[in-house]
Amino acid sequence: MLIGFKIKNFRSFKDLQYFSMLSGKVRNNENHIIEKNNHKILKFSGMFGANGSGKSNLILALSVVQILLNKGVSPLINNQYYRGIGSNKEENSYFEYELALNDKLYSYGFEINIFKREIVSEWLIDMTKNKQKKIFERDLKKKNYCSDIKDNKHLNFTNCLEEMRKNNQNLFLSEMTRRLVMSGNDDVFFEDIYSVFRFLMHDTIVIRPSTHKLFDIDYIKSKEKILKILKALDINIVDYKTEESDIKNIKLKLSDNDYNNLINDIDTLSLKYNNLSCTLRIENDLYTIKKKEDNTYDVCSLKFFHKDNDNKFGAYEESDGTIRILELIDILLTNGKLFLIDELDSSLHPILVSGLLKIFLKSKSTNQLIITTHELKTLDFDLVRRDEIWFAEKNENGDSRIFSLEEFKDVARFDRKIDKAYLEGRFGAIANIDYNYEN
Repeated sequence: MLIGFKIKNFRSFKDLQYFSMLSGKVRNNENHIIEKNNHKILKFSGMFGANGSGKSNLILALSVVQILLNKGVSPLINNQYYRGIGSNKEENSYFEYELALNDKLYSYGFEINIFKREIVSEWLIDMTKNKQKKIFERDLKKKNYCSDIKDNKHLNFTNCLEEMRKNNQNLFLSEMTRRLVMSGNDDVFFEDIYSVFRFLMHDTIVIRPSTHKLFDIDYIKSKEKILKILKALDINIVDYKTEESDIKNIKLKLSDNDYNNLINDIDTLSLKYNNLSCTLRIENDLYTIKKKEDNTYDVCSLKFFHKDNDNKFGAYEESDGTIRILELIDILLTNGKLFLIDELDSSLHPILVSGLLKIFLKSKSTNQLIITTHELKTLDFDLVRRDEIWFAEKNENGDSRIFSLEEFKDVARFDRKIDKAYLEGRFGAIANIDYNYEN
C-alpha cells in the first residue's frame, strides 16, 4: 500500500510536495482504514482543484516510475521539469514512495535530471525497524554505491550494483529484477526487490480518459461478479457474450507505434497472469484478447444484452458512462492494488460517481483508490473522511501546491456543508472568475 509520496521539480510542482495516505484523527468512517505495521492507511483519497491547478500532474508524477522501470529515462519528454517563474533545467527532480508491503515498510525513490534524461541517484530503504536497513543506495554524481546487505552467497546482487556504477539510464530496481526473472531466482533474499518492483510496476494501475486502454481483467471469468456490480449501479446490462473477431480489426484502429506497444503489453500481461484473457478498450469498442501458444491472438468483441430485449449491442452502442464503469470495475474485483484515476467523473452521472465510491469504501477490498475529480457530491462527510480530501492550487508564478482538508479542522466541521464551503472559497483551490469581464 502507498503510505506517502514526495515530488519536487516536476511539471507544475516546483518545491517539495508531500502527499499522504496516513489517516488523521478523524473518527468517522473508520472502515476506510487498513492497518499495516502499526500504521493506519487510508483506502481512498480525492484531489480537488480548479482546471490547470496540478491535480492531473500528481497522477502523472506518481506514474513516472512505470516509464523508468519499463524503458529507462530515454522515453521521458525532456521539458517536464518545472518551467514556471524561477525554473532551472539543471535542477534535479525528486520522486519518493513510502510503501507498506508484506509486513514491511519501505522508502524507494530516485532523483533524475529530466532535461538531460539522466538518473542522478536511487535508493531502497527498509524502514520496518527503528534502525533502517539500506537495501541499496547509489549516487552517480558522488559515485557512492552501498548496501547494508552483506551476504557472499548472493554475489549477483553486489555484482549488479557494481556494474550499474556508470549506468545513468536505467534504475537498479528494474535491472536487478530483470536479472532475477531471467535466472528464475525466487530466493526470499530478494523479496524486498521483487515486492517493491511488483507493486510499482504491476499493481499500480493508472486510468486516464483515453481512446484506448488495456486492462488485465478477464471479463469472462469474472462475469457473475461484474453483472452483479452493474445491477447494483443500475446499469441496464443483464448479460454479455463474446463474438469472434481478429487482431487485424484492432490494428486498423491504431498507429503502428501504438499497435506495437499494445502487443508488447499483451505479451507482458500474458506472462504475468499465465495466459489470462485481458480486455482492450479502443474508442468505444471492447475486445478480449488472449495470446495462444502458437504466438497468435484469440480476439473477441464483447456484445451486450439489455433487460427485456433479445438484441445484442456492441460496446460502441453503449453510453460513454457504461463503458467508463466497465473500465473502472476492477477496483471492486481485485485486492492489493493502487488505482490512480484521473477525472473519475468523466462521462459519469454524479449519483453514479458517489454510488461507485460508496460500494468501494464499504467493501472489504484492500485496494487503494486515488482520484482527481470536480464532482462535488463526493465532498460529503457521510461518504468520505476529512483526511481523504485533498486540494491542488496553483499560484501566480505557475507553482502548484497540494494540501489536505485536515489543515482546516475548524472550518471543515462535520456539521457543515463541505461542498458549499469549498465553492465559497473557504479552502482555496477554486477558479478566480472575473465576473466584471465585458466582451
